Amino acid sequence: MLIELKQCGGKDTYLRHKIVVILIVCAILAMCSVLIADTVGGGDYAPDVVEMNRIKASVESVNSFENLYADFGYDFTVVNDNGDILFSTNDSVQMLLEQRLNNAIRNFDAVISFDGGYIVVYTGHLRGSNIPLRLSIVIIISVILVALTISFYIYIKVALYRPFKKLKDFASDIATGNLDTPLPMDKGNLFGEFTESFDIMREELKAARQKIIDEEKSKKELIATLSHDIKTPVAIVRAASELLEIGEKDKKKLANIKAIQEKSLEIDTLITDLFSSALEDLSELRINITDIESKHLQEIIIKADALNKVILSNNMPDCLIRGDALRLGQIFGNIISNSYKYANSEIHISFALEDKRLLMSFKDKGNTLQKEEVPLLTKKFYRGKNAEGRHGVGLGLYICLELIKKMGGELVAIQESDGFRIDIAFVLS
Repeated sequence: MLIELKQCGGKDTYLRHKIVVILIVCAILAMCSVLIADTVGGGDYAPDVVEMNRIKASVESVNSFENLYADFGYDFTVVNDNGDILFSTNDSVQMLLEQRLNNAIRNFDAVISFDGGYIVVYTGHLRGSNIPLRLSIVIIISVILVALTISFYIYIKVALYRPFKKLKDFASDIATGNLDTPLPMDKGNLFGEFTESFDIMREELKAARQKIIDEEKSKKELIATLSHDIKTPVAIVRAASELLEIGEKDKKKLANIKAIQEKSLEIDTLITDLFSSALEDLSELRINITDIESKHLQEIIIKADALNKVILSNNMPDCLIRGDALRLGQIFGNIISNSYKYANSEIHISFALEDKRLLMSFKDKGNTLQKEEVPLLTKKFYRGKNAEGRHGVGLGLYICLELIKKMGGELVAIQESDGFRIDIAFVLS
């Protein structure tokens, strides 16, 4: 077990390192996106002087601008001294000259004078380009970062949130006393080591609770045995005194005999009270009765069905019942756990409304009980012959019956030819 825990811890360390690496990679990619966009995406760069001189030479050499055509690297506009546009390489001929000059000043474009006017060369834009390369790179890297972030979120949800939710639900079950449902082992998540440790804790708590139950049962059985053994000689003394009373005429002796009878009766009463007080904790189960929606019963059943063996045979009728939700969880848990233990089959649960009561039937395929044993199942400490070799103290159905009775309902156990059934009747609100 220690070896497995160490291996699990190593796996957890590896996964934690993986998260750190992913975060570092995301940060590096974010920084690289800015650097690449500035370096490759056509950021600040020196204008091509050769290309500008070529444009100037072409403008000065033509007699008519209608014949001016060349494959230039920059867009440009030719303006005469009067401010009239003589030629433009782009499609914005309709743009006012003042607007062109403002745009040129804003973009740090070049203005070249020549004999008869000047040329505005748009050095901030390569001719024929569509979307600037910088914007394309930023968009692509942004999409990659978004995809990585979403993937990281999904990973965190699977590796952290879901295992943590399982641990939280498991802790709630432990707090409510459910020690029979194991915590699924998953050493591939960050809580693998804790998962195994928590389940070991559950097993130890279950063993400790079973030990306490066994000790309490031994005490109660000891009290019952001593009570019986003491009652026997007391009963003999009382019977002997009654025989002496029949033939005795002396008043003084008759008074002594009466005293013996009274004291023996008093001892018998005290022994009975001692036995009753030892078992009093089982009958003093407190409940808090409120109105409960019937659909809430289905949620309690699902929560109690740890092994997913319950099948709802029909729909739950809409109604309000009188009961204690916490105790109902205890009742359903006891019944379903018994079915797991003794039948190990599907559990069919059906519902019906009858005579202002909600009827529930729990039926499995268990058929190992004798019919004469069935009425005794709800008795204190009684366990059927099929319970040999299985843990238990014979209090589950007894407690269920006591709780149902305090809610004003009924509980009946029935052995049928094809299985075992427990019927519960709840009072409608």
